[in-house]
Amino acid sequence: MVMLHLLKEAGFRIAVAHCNFQLRGAESDNDQEFVSDVCRGLNVPFFAEKFETNDHATGRGISIQMAARELRYEYFHKLRQEHGFNWIATAHHFDDTIESVFLNLVRGTGIDGLRGIAVRKDHVIRPLLFATRAMIHDYAMQQNILWREDISNASDDYQRNFLRHQVIPRLREMNPAFEEGFRQTHERLLGAREFALAYISGLRSSAVVASDEKSMTLDIRKIRQSVSPAVLLWELIKEMGFKYDQCRKIVMDHQPGKLFLSETHQLLVDRIHYIIDRKQANSFLSQMIERGQKLAGNPPAMLAMREMERKDFSMSADPSVAQLDADVLQFPLLWRKWQAGDYFVPLGMRSEKKVSDFLIDLKVPFNSKADITVLESGGEIVCIVGHRISDRYKITADTKSVLVVEPKSASD
Repeated sequence: MVMLHLLKEAGFRIAVAHCNFQLRGAESDNDQEFVSDVCRGLNVPFFAEKFETNDHATGRGISIQMAARELRYEYFHKLRQEHGFNWIATAHHFDDTIESVFLNLVRGTGIDGLRGIAVRKDHVIRPLLFATRAMIHDYAMQQNILWREDISNASDDYQRNFLRHQVIPRLREMNPAFEEGFRQTHERLLGAREFALAYISGLRSSAVVASDEKSMTLDIRKIRQSVSPAVLLWELIKEMGFKYDQCRKIVMDHQPGKLFLSETHQLLVDRIHYIIDRKQANSFLSQMIERGQKLAGNPPAMLAMREMERKDFSMSADPSVAQLDADVLQFPLLWRKWQAGDYFVPLGMRSEKKVSDFLIDLKVPFNSKADITVLESGGEIVCIVGHRISDRYKITADTKSVLVVEPKSASD
């Protein structure tokens, strides 16, 4: 109510959006009626919406507080866009910042969590964030501004209210100037955060080898040489859903080939790189390929086949193209993912070699190994698709028919 009167007095074009979460029965309806009457008296446009908050929380599997937050901000942004407003102003104050910082400390946080509530984020502004609750209360009393108290604010059932009623008053007993002391400390923390972000930005440029919308490759050595490797790694990948505890394990238990998962991404520890990719469902299924078949698979994993007489064939130097003696093959061929324990005789060699060792020799990144497939004939691997054929199925002077197999993209 104080913010409403201040914005009105300052001459801004404003409207009021009221959310009735229907959690307190008649009290919720009386709140709505009270705000409507005030806006009518101030000649300020008034918007109101009733929400089935309990149903939303149950359906999404979230708390009532989180459900109410989702509903109100979705509603605010909708009104802003529909009616051409520039900003959404909320009346958070400095006490809210204090409570947010303490909550984040209790739950575990990084330097961003010590920032508390932002003055501005996207289209949301908080013009009263400088003022304490006591300052706002005193102003309302001096200016005869009426307001209504949400009865739930008096309960200690919520963590924020417990801090407000039980913890912060005890801290104020220790230091009567607690708010001012916290304000000064908070200002220093914000300054330290700026220095830290600048430091991280400098390391980012050397640690990030490659990055796009779907993936990121980090130089392990640059990470591990930093002052705090786990913190740096977390700052670089936290937006991908990775937790700080995971980053500590990644750095401390350096095991090439180990995979770490967030809800949306996977991080693979390669020899000298951390490789982060967006998680994708593995849609590849083993399948049989009959003689004469021209195409196999579905995007993005597809193979194109063509068979021809030896006299019409010209050898390709492209290592991704498998050129096989068709007469030696036993159809149907099996196209499948490679497995631990697979062997084949690489072209140019006489003895068998583990496929896993062959991929190591090729320096195939760990995150790419999962996508490697093989063609099998009569229980024997004839080629690692896109990489090397078996010496036993190479074209010789006795070859009469040639089968050419090559990976194919959907755009080909």
